Amino acid sequence: MTTKQWDAVYARAQWAAQRRAPRRPEERDAQAWTPSLAVGAVALAGFGLVQLVYGFSAMATDSCGPDHCPPGVAWPLTAMSLGYFGIFVLTPLAMLAALALPWRIRWRRARIVVASVGLLPHLTVILSLVALLAFG
Repeated sequence: MTTKQWDAVYARAQWAAQRRAPRRPEERDAQAWTPSLAVGAVALAGFGLVQLVYGFSAMATDSCGPDHCPPGVAWPLTAMSLGYFGIFVLTPLAMLAALALPWRIRWRRARIVVASVGLLPHLTVILSLVALLAFG
């Protein structure tokens, strides 16, 4: 190829590059740590209530024992136990997963949803108390 041909190829490449829409870089989310912190604060604040509910429900149903409890009492207690022990596993994992997502603005909703999953064990314990009071 001659120099004129190379110049034409180079000019076409520059023209095509200029025609493309300029890509703006994704903005970094300066508050990406906020959902994990908020869930941690709510989980820590609600842990005392959850522990109180779990402890008193187990004591209140001591008289029926594990073999003599009616199903209306047994399944809420089982769900409550799973929720209580899930607090120590699911809540920290959800907080870490929310922090592990990319710190970009478009991932903000996903971070909030993933961090909010960490509050499900707390909700399970409280709703199990409601079921225990209603069916037990």
